[in-house]
Amino acid sequence: MMRLGITIPLDGFQNQHFAELVRHAERAGFVDAWSYETFAGDAITPVAAAAMVSERMRLGTAIVPVFTRPAALIALSAASVQRLSGGRFILGLGISTPTIVEQWMGVPYKMPITRLRETVDALRRCFTGEKVTVAGKTVQINGFRLGSASDPPPPIYIGAQGALMLRTAGEIGDGAIVNYITPESFGPLREHIREGARAGGRPVDSIDIACRIMVAIDAEEEAVREQLRRELTAYVTVPQYNKFFREIGYENEARTAFEAWVAGDRKKAVATIPDHMIESIYVVGSPEKIARRLRDYERAGITSSALQFTSYAPNPEEKRKRILAAIDALAANWNATA
Repeated sequence: MMRLGITIPLDGFQNQHFAELVRHAERAGFVDAWSYETFAGDAITPVAAAAMVSERMRLGTAIVPVFTRPAALIALSAASVQRLSGGRFILGLGISTPTIVEQWMGVPYKMPITRLRETVDALRRCFTGEKVTVAGKTVQINGFRLGSASDPPPPIYIGAQGALMLRTAGEIGDGAIVNYITPESFGPLREHIREGARAGGRPVDSIDIACRIMVAIDAEEEAVREQLRRELTAYVTVPQYNKFFREIGYENEARTAFEAWVAGDRKKAVATIPDHMIESIYVVGSPEKIARRLRDYERAGITSSALQFTSYAPNPEEKRKRILAAIDALAANWNATA
């Protein structure tokens, strides 16, 4: 059965409300909590905080970019969270995008697959507690040693979208993390993961596949779709994401939106995103409808979920109220249909 997981943090749950969110989700039956990294915050801090207020949840990053931190620093952070959590941590890594790495962070975005592979290899060596020296094409370490070995070492999951990254995740990752997929499009994508597993000499179904899924919970579905249309446009018009959306069956939609955006017609770009694309990529509606749609992800081969509950309520108090109620309702419906 697909694991129920929540994304942390969520909008409206700052300060003491963050602890309330994590504890509430764990009591309701959510078994995972996954952070993410954007312009709003880093990926490590939320899972470290969640380690202090949860008891059983797996805690993962989805994802830490391999370009923006040296491998030894990633190892230090991962080892710290692993100790804080009592061995419940999953280190999710990815290659991010040139916009984030080069434009925001000022780091050259070169040889991303090589950087990922060398980082994963260096981290696994670091987690043993041995002295590590690496003279790779993109990763250099000279005599670094963790103060104590991670016991157990945190599993390393790979964030992936395109065919090459999915195969890489299957080959070298303990798990894969996917985003913006639909259950209907996941079959061919899953096969890429299996191909990678076979290339790495691993059982093809041994890879845990975690999926980040946005769940919009407000009852006003038409208004919600308009909000999501604008949010999806922001991703569709990024070249790397645009290529991915074309690969999963939205060739015309992605091309039209991108062309309008590049031409400077932002309004047209948003308007070209159709309802059926929104309703396939996002999960919208009542708890019963949400649970049914999540079963589609489960049947498609997703084994772990990272649900990002979203409410467009007008104030933080109402937003928190709606999200906590949705967590309870979804958990009840999920268990009822198991």
